[in-house]
Amino acid sequence: MEYNGKRIVKNTLFLYIRMIVSMAISLYTSRVILDVLGVVDFGIYNIIGSIVVLFTFISSSLNSATQRYLNVAMGKEDVSLVKNVFSNSLIIYIVLAFFIGIVAELFGWWFIQNKLNIPLERLDAAIFVFHFSVLTFCLNILRIPYNAVIIANEKMSFYAYGTLVENGLKLIVVWLLLIFAYDKLKLYSIMIFLVTGIILWWYILYCRKKFPFYKFKFKINKQLIKEMMSFSGWNLFGGIADIGFSQGTNMILNIFHGVTLNAALGLANQVKAAICSFVSNLQVAANPQIIKSYAGRDMLHFSELIYAISKFSFYLMLLIALPCLCNINYILNLWLVEVPDHTANFLVLTIILAMFNSLHGPLWTGMQANGNLKQYQIVISCFLLLNLPFTYITLQCGFPPESIIVVQIALNIVVLVVRLLYAKTKCSISLRFYTVKVIRPVLAIVVITVPVILFIASSMEDGFLKLLSTTCFSVFVTAIAIYYIGVSAKERTIFKIAISKVLHRSHNLWKRKKY
Repeated sequence: MEYNGKRIVKNTLFLYIRMIVSMAISLYTSRVILDVLGVVDFGIYNIIGSIVVLFTFISSSLNSATQRYLNVAMGKEDVSLVKNVFSNSLIIYIVLAFFIGIVAELFGWWFIQNKLNIPLERLDAAIFVFHFSVLTFCLNILRIPYNAVIIANEKMSFYAYGTLVENGLKLIVVWLLLIFAYDKLKLYSIMIFLVTGIILWWYILYCRKKFPFYKFKFKINKQLIKEMMSFSGWNLFGGIADIGFSQGTNMILNIFHGVTLNAALGLANQVKAAICSFVSNLQVAANPQIIKSYAGRDMLHFSELIYAISKFSFYLMLLIALPCLCNINYILNLWLVEVPDHTANFLVLTIILAMFNSLHGPLWTGMQANGNLKQYQIVISCFLLLNLPFTYITLQCGFPPESIIVVQIALNIVVLVVRLLYAKTKCSISLRFYTVKVIRPVLAIVVITVPVILFIASSMEDGFLKLLSTTCFSVFVTAIAIYYIGVSAKERTIFKIAISKVLHRSHNLWKRKKY
């Protein structure tokens, strides 16, 4: 098995192009949607989406199984196994979409009517949105195996183009909302459903043309389905825990404070998702090689990838987070027509949470490659599920709404330690090497850069000049610190060679044009 670091870099660049355009579209559409729908309807859409997402832990666990088994089969260079994994995973998803659609409709309608704090005059619209949200969710389930095929084959260019087209269609949806006089909330849910259907159709056509051996065949492999379902079954615990982190706390917040704070938390989570995409792009590009290296028993490459991706994930997050933290109020007022209360505080805390989360991804991918998830998922999920009772207790005791994210940060740190202990036992990840190659340089960069940058930012008044100057200063200082302190001599040499090649090619192109 050949492992190509250049491929990771190239795929990451494709994903960053995707991310930059997607982020711009996402931030613009969120601003317009909030303005068009209003705070109440925007909050309703977020809380209704939370009910549907309650069922995503099932599809997410199967998504992990599909991705893992495809990468393992490719790592073993077993074409027959690759075909079987794709066909049987698609069979599972078709059954799953039907099952979840029925259960979601039965449970969700009752929950909206009896438990959620929604204004009576908008209850009918909320139920209408819920129906279309369930249909949209079912289409997204059917797209998962095709998405897994594209990522497993490291075709990140199409993955990037697909996301850009999807975001472009969502931008058209926003413009149509400004034109039509129909109930904006209902119209938005209908059009998002149509966009999801179009993208699913496009993914199916691409996979059939580009990867003909992935063509679906209704040939059930009971043993393979049993293995994938067993793998997915233990992932269910992790999925439930993720609900505790996001959607469960969103509903608890609604019970205590209503839809206005749901809107604030929804906006904070959208910005956090945009920032996290910087990290997820790198991890998505590297994950196939992490799993393939483990399947090929190249443990040295496997561990080195986990160390490197963990460290650089945090660095990327820090580069983006610091300018945001320094200019949080100005950015929100520049972005939104109306800023809901508590949005700034929510956003600061969710960014801090995301910085800790950036270290978790490669460790989780390593455990997926190992495949022995039973005890791991039980322990991790028990820790993460503590978010739900702790969140309820803090709000019941009268603590401010921001306390729900403080709880998440504290438990997130504990879970990181637990993940490391399991990575040592199951994946032969050295705690000493992880400390030396990841924790130590990350802490050094934080201690050196964060106090200086925040101190300088605190002495300036909010405005465009502060945004520009603090962004340039923080990026420059952080990049210099990372280059001289945060990376090893070997990594600096690789970086110099890469820069030298880029400059050399640019010089040659300039000479050709000149002569």
